[in-house]
Amino acid sequence: MPVFDAQVRIANPDEHSRVQAVYAAAGYRREIDPADTVWLAESAGEAVGIVRVAAEQGVLVLRGMRTAKHAQRQRLGTRMLGAIAEWLGDRECYCVPYAHLAGFYGQIGFGEIEIIAAPAFLAERLADYRRNGLDVILIRRPVYLAGVRPSVSSI
Repeated sequence: MPVFDAQVRIANPDEHSRVQAVYAAAGYRREIDPADTVWLAESAGEAVGIVRVAAEQGVLVLRGMRTAKHAQRQRLGTRMLGAIAEWLGDRECYCVPYAHLAGFYGQIGFGEIEIIAAPAFLAERLADYRRNGLDVILIRRPVYLAGVRPSVSSI
C-alpha cells in the first residue's frame, strides 16, 4: 500500500473512539481530550498516522505523533507536520519529543528551549519523563511576526 498518497486531515469530533483505537494500537496510553485537534493520515481507509495538538493551561502542545510501522520512513510525519504548521499559523506551540527528533520538529520552526523558559506544567512533565528514563527535550515553535515562518518543503 503506497503511503505517499495518504491523505492528512483533521479528525471529526465524532471520531473520538476511532482516534483512541488508533493510539491504543500504536501503544500510546496518554489521555486524549475531545477538544484536542487530531490529525489522521489515511491510506486506503487505514489510519497510518496520527498526531494531536492539545490546548493545555493556555498554551498549545503538540503530542502523540505516531505512524504505522509500514508507513515509516516515507515522509508521512513530515507531511503531518506541514499540516500542523499551516493550522498553527503564527501561534506558539510546545512539544516534549525524544531528543533524537529535534531536527525533525525543527523543520517547522521548533527549537530547544531552557526549562526556565517553559510553562511550569511542561517543565514538570519534562522532569517526570526524564525521571522515567526517557531521553526527551523541551521545544517551542515561537510566535512568528509579520507572517515570516518556516515551511516544510516537498509536502
